[in-house]
Amino acid sequence: MTPVSLSQYDCIFFDFDGVIADSVDAKITAFGELYDEFGPEVRRAVEDYQRAVPGETRFDKIPRFHREHLGIALSEAEIAQWCDKLSSIVLDEVVNSALLPDVPEVLAMLERQNIQAHIVSGTPHDELQIIVDRKGLAPFFRTARGAPEKKASIVRDIMATEGLTASQCLFVGDAMTDFNCAQQCDMAFLGRSEPFGNPFPTGTCVVQRLGEYFLSDNWNGAAGSANQNRAA
Repeated sequence: MTPVSLSQYDCIFFDFDGVIADSVDAKITAFGELYDEFGPEVRRAVEDYQRAVPGETRFDKIPRFHREHLGIALSEAEIAQWCDKLSSIVLDEVVNSALLPDVPEVLAMLERQNIQAHIVSGTPHDELQIIVDRKGLAPFFRTARGAPEKKASIVRDIMATEGLTASQCLFVGDAMTDFNCAQQCDMAFLGRSEPFGNPFPTGTCVVQRLGEYFLSDNWNGAAGSANQNRAA
C-alpha cells in the first residue's frame, strides 16, 4: 500500500538499523566476527546473508548459521548464549553509529505535530532499550520494541493499545521483513534504500533520505524521487 499525505497518519512505525541509525555495516561486521573462528568461508557466508537479509532477527539467524554452515543444532540455551556474545560485540558499535540524514529533523517534526513514533526492530528488546537510551532517542519514541517478538505482533499490539486502525499508520523500513510486516498488518509502507540496492518489489515507494517524504511540502515530489530510486 503506497503512502499518502503525512497528514493522514497518526502513527509511524520505524525499523531501526538502516532507517534511524547508520548501523547496517556494524551488524554485518559483528556477525562476521562472531563466526570468524570457523574460518573465512563461513564468515563470508554469514556476512553475505546478513547483508542480504538484514531484518531477520538473530534469534532465527544464529541457529540457521550453525545448522547450515556448521552442522550443529543449537539448544535454546545455546542460542541465548550466542546472542549474548553477539550483543557484546555489536552494542557499542551501534550506539556510536551516526543517525542517518534527516532523522533528527524528522523526529522533531513528528513530535511537533503530535504524530506517534514507535521503533519496531529485530534487535533484542533489552539491547534495543540500551541503544535508544544511550543515543538520546527515547524522548522521540512512544515505544521501542524488539525481538524475539515478531514485528507484526508488535505492531498489532500497539495499534490495539493506542486505538489505531491500519489506515492511520505508516511503516518505514529498509528490508523485506519490514515490507512483509506492513502487508501483514494491511498498512502503508515507505522503503528506505541505498542508491545501489533496492530490495523491494516493483511499485514500492522508496526514498534514500527520510526527508524526501517527511520534510517535503509536496508529496508528489517525494513520490517522484522514489520512482527515480527504483529505476537506479
